[in-house]
Amino acid sequence: MVMDDEVKIAISNLRQPEDIMSFFDNFLDYGCIDLDGVKYVDSLGENDFRTKYRTLGLEDTMKYRIGACIEQTNVTKYLLDRMGVKNRMFCTRGYSEEHKAPDDLYLVHCYTLAYFDDKVLNIEHSDSELRGIYSYISTEEAICETHKLFSDKFTRHGACETTLNEYTELIPGGLSFLEFNKYMNTITFNKSL
Repeated sequence: MVMDDEVKIAISNLRQPEDIMSFFDNFLDYGCIDLDGVKYVDSLGENDFRTKYRTLGLEDTMKYRIGACIEQTNVTKYLLDRMGVKNRMFCTRGYSEEHKAPDDLYLVHCYTLAYFDDKVLNIEHSDSELRGIYSYISTEEAICETHKLFSDKFTRHGACETTLNEYTELIPGGLSFLEFNKYMNTITFNKSL
């Protein structure tokens, strides 16, 4: 993967969960680059986000130093893998009465759980309201509590149902919001909570 020297040095110095948070603070903005190549920082675009958003692959995320939760989950997994830290990726999705078909994505949040020092952590950086490092005693607690955290947020924003998916491969670049949702629907672990 092509990265500038500053990023390479920062990655080589990662040791603790706090280092990953600092890495995001220093090297990755929250946002996206849409289908037209427009870069949105601290935003996912205008009203036509659902038609213009495209995922960035890991290399482009690092190159452009920007990503939404999908891309930041890819980066978190990459960094944890480089550190030799066991991790798992998840996606909580929410649906409303208006958006209730399985292929009609309404709200989404992806995150990575990491196993540090006999604890399970959610190193949450992409959601500015919930930013922080959340610590859990067990995998089951981490999965349930993190899903609940975002399910509750989605409910406040009008979702009437949420689902949870675990996935093992990095999300590829170039997927629209709808294509991302269809991809998540192909994953076998799909739990409604």
